[in-house]
Amino acid sequence: MQNNILFITWDGPQTNYMEGLFMPIFSRIQHNSNYTFHIIQFTWASSEKITITQKAAKELNIIYTKRTIERQPVPTIGNLFTIYNGITFIKNYIKDYDITIVMPRSTMPAIMVNQISKSNFKILFDADGLPLEERVDFSGLSKKSWTYKFFKYQEDQMLFNANGVITRSNKSIEIHVASNSKLERNKFSVVHNGRDSQIFMPNTSFRESKRAQFSISNETIVFVYCGSLGMQYGFNEMISIFSEYNKINTNAIFLILTGSIQFANDRIPMELLEKCIVKTVPFEEIPSYLSVADIAFAIREPKFSMQGVAPIKLGEYLLMGIPTFASAGIGDTGQILKKIPNCYLFDHENENQILDAVAAVDGLLISDKNEIRKAAMNYFTIEKSVESYLNAFEKLQ
Repeated sequence: MQNNILFITWDGPQTNYMEGLFMPIFSRIQHNSNYTFHIIQFTWASSEKITITQKAAKELNIIYTKRTIERQPVPTIGNLFTIYNGITFIKNYIKDYDITIVMPRSTMPAIMVNQISKSNFKILFDADGLPLEERVDFSGLSKKSWTYKFFKYQEDQMLFNANGVITRSNKSIEIHVASNSKLERNKFSVVHNGRDSQIFMPNTSFRESKRAQFSISNETIVFVYCGSLGMQYGFNEMISIFSEYNKINTNAIFLILTGSIQFANDRIPMELLEKCIVKTVPFEEIPSYLSVADIAFAIREPKFSMQGVAPIKLGEYLLMGIPTFASAGIGDTGQILKKIPNCYLFDHENENQILDAVAAVDGLLISDKNEIRKAAMNYFTIEKSVESYLNAFEKLQ
């Protein structure tokens, strides 16, 4: 029996999760199964960005539809207008394409799917991390506000009504079940944010060519951060570690690969400007740039909501064999990293942590990349992702 799956997501203009994470996983799944994936992406990304996503969908044989999130006259009203029209569009899409499994990702898609009577399809809710709590922790949303209460009601409705729920950590499952006594633990599954290990792998030729491009010598120690930037991403801690290390070894560079160029440039100290390279690169070029690095950062502020996340960048770094600084208290990564050599768990509660981290750098620099990669293969490959998604789908049968 053919199963048509509809994945619905609501994204900002700068994310590359669609072409970088979800589409490759879905493509692998449908290549060796009876699942066919359809994607509806609500976004206000630029036409150039949409063209990249459409190209990736065509290459991966994914059926992709873009829906514009209205931003006028103001974002709030635009969002309501988009949701209202989106409900009808999704309802008709499910009928027209004989969708058997609907996968709303996070809050806004959940709101729309909540308004559609479930008849001939099942719902697998992608709860993502803990998105509402993340807005409380980092965007100032009050739990007493009407906005929070409305979104929380919609999320709870979806959690109860869905046939299955996927998360990115066991900790987030524990939090959901503990706060909702009627939820059944067995309807939850953890899925993995895996990468293609044949793309994210050590590459000496990439390392040499990119270092030459930036006029970086073989002796220069390169720190790297790759991903979005914002209040939750520990940028101050990364800069502090790099700054202190630079006092010991001035032959060091910090390569920052991000779409949040302005955020980074506004926060780099004047004395480090010549030591930092800030750049936005297409997803397909990220492995070649990561090849330059000797040390990687995966630091995030360990607020309550961060128990629900699984940083994608962590898998990228480790599959490439890069020794990594990662924060304790982020999803399940603390338990995973105990099994991977040459990683440093950054404890935000330790007042001496910056200096302790700097002291650990030289030991990490002599790491065996192959040993790191070998251990990472047990957790961060796209094959592990495919396996975890298939397990969640099978629960729906």
